[in-house]
Amino acid sequence: MKPQYPSSKSQSNNPSGKQNETIRLNKFLSNAGLCSRREADTHIEMGLVHVNGKIITEMGYQVKPTDEVKFDGARVQQTPPVYLLLNKPKGFVATSQGGKIVKSVQDLIRSAVKTKVPPVGDMGRPMTGLLFFTNDEVLRKKLNNSKSIPMIYQVLLDKNVTSEMMKQLKEGQVVFEKKQKINEISHMDGKSKKEVGIEVHSLSPAIIVKLFAAVGCKVVLLDRVTYAGLTKKELPRGNWRRLNTKEIGFLKMLS
Repeated sequence: MKPQYPSSKSQSNNPSGKQNETIRLNKFLSNAGLCSRREADTHIEMGLVHVNGKIITEMGYQVKPTDEVKFDGARVQQTPPVYLLLNKPKGFVATSQGGKIVKSVQDLIRSAVKTKVPPVGDMGRPMTGLLFFTNDEVLRKKLNNSKSIPMIYQVLLDKNVTSEMMKQLKEGQVVFEKKQKINEISHMDGKSKKEVGIEVHSLSPAIIVKLFAAVGCKVVLLDRVTYAGLTKKELPRGNWRRLNTKEIGFLKMLS
């Protein structure tokens, strides 16, 4: 039996008489920056869109500002999508857990947006470098679940890093009950043996610290210099910038 869903006419029957309190579902998705209206119609027909917990497949369905709209399981923001890249300085905290924090990274991007835009991933006070922010829940979910986002870090340790330690890190160590590894690691030209450059895929700063601890090294400084192909070029410490259309498109293509 075909499920019955609320009629779009009943949604637009607003007791206040204000027609602008509802918007077509395909336009709502388009305004959120997820896709074009035509693409939205296809997503709706495929049953990928929920309104207030119910699958909506009706063309022309109207939604209200108070409705909860989800696309492919992720909540769709009614505000325009924001994509920011910050070169995080030491002493600030990045967390997606919420709560009141002294010296939050939100303080550094307050001039960019009035509402809170969460970071993708966490970064503690001692960590520095590139941090990506977005309120695009579909992209956030994709990046958080991805295991293949390339990142490069510069790491300063409390002791010299030997070739044996490098071998162990590339082979992998058990961290948080799961085997993790560093893809590439090498000493940096003109630097001491305590400094290395590493390439990882989707590893958080916390996991990297634990990996080095597993081979007997303590991380003194950890700086993320690239994130998914994005770099710190012309982005001084403590500054942020908006991503351009090409950069946003590249992030959305990552698996």
